[in-house]
Amino acid sequence: MEPVRQIREILKAWREKVDVLPAVGGALEDMLHPDAEEQEERIFTDERIFDTIWERAKGGEKVSPYRPTPSIARTETHLFRYFLDGSLRSYFLGTALEGDRDTPVQYAQIGSCVLFRRDDGTVQREHLEVRHLLLASKQSLSDEAWLFLESLCQNTPAVLEDLAAPDVISRAYSDADLRIRAGGKIRYKMRELEAELMQKILPKLSDDCWLVADGSLMFQPILQSLKEFGETIPPVLGVSKNFRKDPQFVFGRGPRTERFSIYSLLANLKHEHRTAAFSAYDGQVAFWYVRLRPQGAVDYPLMGVVKCELVTPNQEPVPTELVDLISSALVAERNVTPHGRNRRWHAHLYPIYLAEQAIRNAFYSREVVQQLMRWR
Repeated sequence: MEPVRQIREILKAWREKVDVLPAVGGALEDMLHPDAEEQEERIFTDERIFDTIWERAKGGEKVSPYRPTPSIARTETHLFRYFLDGSLRSYFLGTALEGDRDTPVQYAQIGSCVLFRRDDGTVQREHLEVRHLLLASKQSLSDEAWLFLESLCQNTPAVLEDLAAPDVISRAYSDADLRIRAGGKIRYKMRELEAELMQKILPKLSDDCWLVADGSLMFQPILQSLKEFGETIPPVLGVSKNFRKDPQFVFGRGPRTERFSIYSLLANLKHEHRTAAFSAYDGQVAFWYVRLRPQGAVDYPLMGVVKCELVTPNQEPVPTELVDLISSALVAERNVTPHGRNRRWHAHLYPIYLAEQAIRNAFYSREVVQQLMRWR
């Protein structure tokens, strides 16, 4: 509990420079938005119409909208060995007042974890890092108040962040309330931490040793590091449980052109099948969808489907056999699932779920934060 106590002492000392309107109970937890991944996808790219098939079949075979991808068990082909996820927990502590200026003050725990899976299926924690963020708006304070807070945070676990400083995620909330912008800033810092841990794992990867990362690979710090692989496709698969619902997909040319909304595309996607891979981000990313669960086992046609991404540094289509292999191995990852313990159980990959739980177990609980994180 030492970091929380130290941050509490920082806040108490800072009251020499600012007045404070504390949150009820000392700290009010911000509820996470389940569509955060979907919002991120809109932020990373504004593309909506996809008409370029980004896979190449042997012998020039025409790529159809759907392909079967029967499950390939780990005992047969153990492709995915590393699993990366990030998580966050955020609290509104109150409002700092200085003359006619004010800023929300937030405390956040962000974490990222990489798990390694052995051949027998057991997992071990490869890397786990948790950071403690203290956030306020620099432009809403005097230089004296900000510099004093900065000095208080030195040589402590608290990382001071200017919640109004622009970044690719919080910039999307530039016209929003500062508390909402703080949520974007916290998520950006969490994604940065994921990128840092990914960098540590990249040297260990190979054609038969892949990393599965939760979320989109189009986050610039991640995309840039993967593009450095040169001409080869990095053995990193991005998997999103939530994704945009507004894309349109075009197959073919001329009078035989077929156009699908994402709803019609995925409604016709059978169990243990995938869609064709499409080009995104000017050919730097290939993406497609895989159905992990039969529609009769879920409540809605878009449930039980995940979006997959590969980075293509050479900006050339991905071999169809590689997309098939990845998709079949992914279908096998659907079990064991945390049914009933998470609203996204139908699209969970169990090792990713374990990585998320490892992070959350390393966080201080809401009760601890609310008990200790007080201005007085």
